[in-house]
Amino acid sequence: MNIDAVIDSALAPIADKVSGFIFSYVTIGGVKVEFLVALLIFAAVFFTIRTGFIGIWGFRHAVKLITNKYKHDNKIGYQRKKKGDISSFQALSATISASAGIGNVAGSAAAVSLGGPGVIFWMVIAGFFSMALKFSEVLLGVKFRHANPDGTVSGGPMYYILAGLRGKYSSKFAPYLAKIYAICCIFAMIGGWNLFQINAMTAQFTEITGGNSSIFADNGWILGTIVALITWFTIIGGIKAIGKFTSKVTPVMCTLYVASAFLVCILNLHHLPHTIVLIIKEAFSPKAMAGGAFACMLWGFRRAMFANESGLGTAPIAFSAVNTNKPVVQAFISMLQPFVDTVIVGVSTAFVIVVSGAYLTVDGIAGIELTSKAFGTICAWFPILLTAMASCFVLSTMLCGSYYGVKAWNFLFGEGKAKTRTFQAIYCICIIAGSAMNFQSIINLSDAVTLFLAVPNLIAVFALSGIVIKELKRYCNRYEIGINIANKL
Repeated sequence: MNIDAVIDSALAPIADKVSGFIFSYVTIGGVKVEFLVALLIFAAVFFTIRTGFIGIWGFRHAVKLITNKYKHDNKIGYQRKKKGDISSFQALSATISASAGIGNVAGSAAAVSLGGPGVIFWMVIAGFFSMALKFSEVLLGVKFRHANPDGTVSGGPMYYILAGLRGKYSSKFAPYLAKIYAICCIFAMIGGWNLFQINAMTAQFTEITGGNSSIFADNGWILGTIVALITWFTIIGGIKAIGKFTSKVTPVMCTLYVASAFLVCILNLHHLPHTIVLIIKEAFSPKAMAGGAFACMLWGFRRAMFANESGLGTAPIAFSAVNTNKPVVQAFISMLQPFVDTVIVGVSTAFVIVVSGAYLTVDGIAGIELTSKAFGTICAWFPILLTAMASCFVLSTMLCGSYYGVKAWNFLFGEGKAKTRTFQAIYCICIIAGSAMNFQSIINLSDAVTLFLAVPNLIAVFALSGIVIKELKRYCNRYEIGINIANKL
């Protein structure tokens, strides 16, 4: 066997067993309901209601904050000293790049190939409900972040589990829960942010360079090695280097990608009315998925929650590094991430696949190659443009994933350059392995290890929901934002 086959034969069985264990389920009405997906749906709905549908009334304020069109009166009340390493825009760009890339380019394609056009409708709904959950976890992440001796900061679920649950009935279990999250985060970054990303990128490079006759067809490890080296020399610069990279690349790539998708829709303008009707119809009576609308909804939520990471606790790790003294401000800004990730980028991908009819040409699960076919309906060189955009998405996503993983690694083993470099080396080696595995094994493993982060994270977020509402009310009354709604919470 060639090197790719050897790597895949060794890792695929492990990936299948891990995903099978994590995605435990019950059958309701003939539909498999996975516990993790059900937990994320419940959490998203719960916090949307708990915050008075903040995704609606707080959206405009979030846009004003990120565009610097809203200025706070810093003379009001006690002002905590600012701490952090990056700007709000850099943090938002980093979190968007961590999930708006291949997670949507390949993930949305996989969702449509399995669930049909109706999945798009449920992805939009999931994206909206995800905003309140994202708000809550990021607020906690910034509020309970930890200042390191070297002047940097660390944050995320590990820290608000420890600090937030201190003195509560669960304080005895908090250290164990925090360690469980950190361990899961390490595996998730290697599995979801690493293996999945490079695998999709390798598939696309293989497709545009000749398919089965491509140099990468049975030698994906070559591309994996190149990307691993590029990643290594970037991530050793830390969050500042990552933030600078993503703040420049992410806006350009997202704009270019959505503009390309818009062009595909314009050239298929005569199909638009039928496509919209088809999406809504299939959302409630899908023909492509056994189990009907219920199964379609579950798959749409699963794909959307994986793509925008709401409830998984990863975004708080990045936003905790922002130079700020107002946790609620970062929470508002963070709501824009699931909106951009799911409602704009993810839905653009899925819509293009449906409007172009590309989804009708596959049988079974398909990833970025399906997106490539959809873009290829315009002209032959469009898939090349997609490859360039996907490459930037992959790189920026893996850079952010490395930072999340490093913070979890340091939480477990302590701070220090040698310890940090150890994880970074492991992370880059796994990029090579991911380039050689098959897509089915990759998507099962990445979904499993990533979504499992929700278990320890949501235990803490639910327990600390009272603090979220208290901080939100205080902010709204101080700066006169949504006072009528906030006082009813």
